[in-house]
Amino acid sequence: MIDVKRRTRWENCGLCGEFRITTREHVVPRSLYPVSKSNSTFQRITIAACATCNNGTADDDAHFRNVVVVAGEPNDAVKESWSGPVHRGFDQVDGRRRARDLFNLMRPAPDIGPNLYRIYPAEDPRVLRIIRKIIRGLSRHHELTGPVSDGQVFADVLRQPIPQEIVAAMEHKTAEPDILEYGYLCLDEPPGLLSAWFLRFYERTSFIGLVFADEAARQEHIDPKPNTQRGSNAA
Repeated sequence: MIDVKRRTRWENCGLCGEFRITTREHVVPRSLYPVSKSNSTFQRITIAACATCNNGTADDDAHFRNVVVVAGEPNDAVKESWSGPVHRGFDQVDGRRRARDLFNLMRPAPDIGPNLYRIYPAEDPRVLRIIRKIIRGLSRHHELTGPVSDGQVFADVLRQPIPQEIVAAMEHKTAEPDILEYGYLCLDEPPGLLSAWFLRFYERTSFIGLVFADEAARQEHIDPKPNTQRGSNAA
């Protein structure tokens, strides 16, 4: 169902590539921006997206925001989001579920201090799905390739430091520095790998991503065995 209050036009969807009625989709979830950012002059990144690709992610977006808000030391944007929409969300009808979803990703961390926890974003498929969608949108925004499907993208938390020569070779951008910093590098080898991505939210929570030519190439290059090393951030 199309929301008639939003401006629509016939256009190729930036996510699936189909020629459909589209609206402008925020590549970086709006929920990551606190209210104070409404006065910012920064032009938020949008792409054309059809209703099928647009629908059904609002709940995942809110959960993703909750996870990255608690995943490390807070900057001012985090503090505003935590005291505002995150706390209000816990008071809603589904607030207990949201709090439980967050707590299920946490583990006690006595090695860093009493009553402290680590959160493991990579254990939640919804978190990685949002990361993949952001990478797909950014790839389209920067016109690196045609529309990228979810199956073409691998995403994970940053488990090891990225070699400095790769960081230096990346094109670095922001979607407001205190919200999202990201970098990408176009690749032509190994065959089937198109680009590598680095994303850092709220100046401290980092993810990586790889975009492949197709799903078969991703399956060929990424070990299908589950990685037993957890990816965590202190909370």
